[in-house]
Amino acid sequence: MHTHPAPTSSASYPVSKSLIQPNLVLQSGIFGTVIGATAALGANLHRVRQEELSLNEAMVDSLAKGAGTGVAAAVATAAVQSVGGSRVTSWVVLLAAATGVGYAINLSGKKKAAATK
Repeated sequence: MHTHPAPTSSASYPVSKSLIQPNLVLQSGIFGTVIGATAALGANLHRVRQEELSLNEAMVDSLAKGAGTGVAAAVATAAVQSVGGSRVTSWVVLLAAATGVGYAINLSGKKKAAATK
């Protein structure tokens, strides 16, 4: 005689499991922030040396760019996880999401700079 396990839930609706892994999204955002900030600081140090920026300005600019890169990395990671698909699809979604976030952040910064002039 075959016995079947008793149902563990009395819910009458299907329970879906989220495809997005928050820890991975957070880790991607942190990694993106570190990479973006250090890459920007590397470029900004040349500007400090040429006396185009103070060290403080270079640090602030680098942190801002790093934060933008981190947000783009986190959003792109979440987008790839939510869409799924083949490797090609994942790369297209990753590039589109990261570029879109970068574009939006850059546009927002330009509008803010124009408003302060």
